[in-house]
Amino acid sequence: MTAKIPAVLVTGSLGPGGTELAVIAHARGFARRGVVAPRVVVLGEGGEHAAALRDEGIPVEELAIPRGRLRSLAGLARLARLRRLVRSLGGPVVHTFLFDADVYGMLAALLGSPGAVITTRRAIKRNRPHHLRLYRLTNFLVDRIVCNSEEVRRFTLEAEAADPSRVEVIVNGIDVERFAAGDGAAARARLGIGPDETLVGAVGTIKEVKGQRVLLEAMVPLLRERPGLRLVLAGDRRGRYAEELARETREAGMEERVVMPGPVADVPDLLAALDLFVLPSLSEGMSNALLEAMASGCPIVATRVGGNAEALAEGRAGLLVPAGDPDALREAIVRLLDDPDLAAALAARAVVRARTHYSLEGMLETTEALYAGLLGWPRGRFS
Repeated sequence: MTAKIPAVLVTGSLGPGGTELAVIAHARGFARRGVVAPRVVVLGEGGEHAAALRDEGIPVEELAIPRGRLRSLAGLARLARLRRLVRSLGGPVVHTFLFDADVYGMLAALLGSPGAVITTRRAIKRNRPHHLRLYRLTNFLVDRIVCNSEEVRRFTLEAEAADPSRVEVIVNGIDVERFAAGDGAAARARLGIGPDETLVGAVGTIKEVKGQRVLLEAMVPLLRERPGLRLVLAGDRRGRYAEELARETREAGMEERVVMPGPVADVPDLLAALDLFVLPSLSEGMSNALLEAMASGCPIVATRVGGNAEALAEGRAGLLVPAGDPDALREAIVRLLDDPDLAAALAARAVVRARTHYSLEGMLETTEALYAGLLGWPRGRFS
């Protein structure tokens, strides 16, 4: 190894969201593989994830900018601090994640003379017109816009009028082996689910865009009809939407049949415990939760939004339904619960797709090649 590619990963936060976890996965993966020397910059507070990365020898800078205060004097001072960091590294790749970081990191990078500036698109932001306007004004300043699915790429080209030569797809990658090795019996014991009960579940932050209300509406009639059926909605349950779901569950008399455990520490165990995974999202880019369920070997029903159809091979590796349609969702759930042969065949295809298309190592290798190409480094310089 003669050299490492210096890379600054700029993110708005290191919280529990999918993008934040992707930043962590990039940083850890780069450090382990030894091709890229990563540094993480968090616009806000990094919390326990920042401490964990530092313990692993990965530098983390926390700029501690209060949310919504990027244009303050304190924000400008921290922009100068980020600019100095970029300049001190001698022309690194600057790779940004989340909207605030896209804007802030891009400005700091341009002022700091980086080797390359990469920004990411991981969601379809039809409800964020102000984001799209600013992206349209600034996209010409970046070297690459990395999208995590073909659907996100199509939306970016259309909604942001981006130069196609600057836009490419690098799909999300997961640790396939980890998600294939869950202990379902342990998760059922922790949740109080019997071994003979049928468990349907969703994993992800409980918020409106993730569609848990649609899943609950689809499931309540089935829970009434099928005594051995249970539903688990796992994920961060803070906020009004989660409170409303809990209230609606009580009003339906289903509090004993619907489990809302909050964030789950060992997601592979939970996935192994499920008889059916459901992703009822109203919007997605490329769902890590979906990819993790694919790797676990769990049969899947998902909404046809974002990259879901792409991941599930247009229905050949899981059933696809329209978003926001509880009747269609219920019909697909019943179809797989009542046809175990079909469920097993779809799940087996999903495992193969997870291994061949969505591995963590594949994502990291493709990203390393992008960095090297933008810097003009021949591969032999760092391999």
